[in-house]
Amino acid sequence: MTAGRPGEMQAPDLVQPVIGYRLWRLGDDALYSPYVEERWHRGVHAAVCRAERGDHAEAAPAHDCSCGIHAWYEPCPTLSWAATRHLVAGAIALWGDMELHPFGMRAARGMIVALALPPWNGPKPRRIVEIASALEVEAVPARRLEAVALTHGAPIPDGMAPEPRASRAAYAVEQRLAEARRDDPWRPSSLVSRTRSPD
Repeated sequence: MTAGRPGEMQAPDLVQPVIGYRLWRLGDDALYSPYVEERWHRGVHAAVCRAERGDHAEAAPAHDCSCGIHAWYEPCPTLSWAATRHLVAGAIALWGDMELHPFGMRAARGMIVALALPPWNGPKPRRIVEIASALEVEAVPARRLEAVALTHGAPIPDGMAPEPRASRAAYAVEQRLAEARRDDPWRPSSLVSRTRSPD
């Protein structure tokens, strides 16, 4: 709970997991983070700082770093991932310490709750279904991803995230660079809001 004045009742910052959306890289038998060699397994995924500097005492997601489990507030546009055989979109439930950015967030812990199927048949959808089965999550048409995700948590409430100051595409490029270049992390300190969701 957030600390307040003595005798003042305080509510938890967030009372249920937060739903976010992200991309994974489709491996032969598993999902990986798109820009670092990080395999995703069934169940809870804990954030680990992989920065070469590693000089912060804070647990991930540290304010002065790019570490944490990255996710967007809204589902990824279908054309951004469906056209490639290597990317898979999906939904993730997040909790613990979080940093909120204009278009997305970084969290301490998360769990895949659903994977999106591209709008055609073929080898990629079959592999997504197989991986979803191994992860014990649903593989659903992209149009149903948000509805299925919201059965596992809630979006960040309106007004909690900082206001966007750039386009979503520009922010996505910055996030990719930060994730790929952990030794020189990007930190939009003036655009960050910290919160905590339930443990």
